[in-house]
Amino acid sequence: MTADEIQLLATRRAGFDDFHKAVLPTLVEFVGLVGVDAPQTVIRAADRVVPQLDRALRNLATQGEQERLWLTLRVGQFIGEYFVQKYAGCWFVNDIAGARFFARYVVGQFSGLSTSVPLIDPFEVAAGFVDAPAPRSLSLLLNDLNVELVQMSKRQLN
Repeated sequence: MTADEIQLLATRRAGFDDFHKAVLPTLVEFVGLVGVDAPQTVIRAADRVVPQLDRALRNLATQGEQERLWLTLRVGQFIGEYFVQKYAGCWFVNDIAGARFFARYVVGQFSGLSTSVPLIDPFEVAAGFVDAPAPRSLSLLLNDLNVELVQMSKRQLN
């Protein structure tokens, strides 16, 4: 690793605990703001809020870069938490030098899949979602990502 990569990884690791502690409270606030009934449901059953969140985000437009980043962060946290819950995974800092998602907050280590190798950068996925033209579908995105995860898991076994 280069000195810059070592520093970046150290910075991300140092900020991880604060990031991780904020995920669930931020998600509860976010889903409540966009009109999801019983927003605390996201803490243990993110899948149950998908239909309402899908409707709320379908045509939502952002005004400027700051709103775009705010929404991307929250959608990314939701996507990550959704898959953490679905496949008994966890959030972590990817420390594999040279990896596509090096030094990023990712979700993976999914004990609910046949192999724990696949991982997701939920913020990269969220950026694509937020930047997509309306109407967009969070449900479809989650389904597509689910299929991809299962396929990656099966390929790792072969």
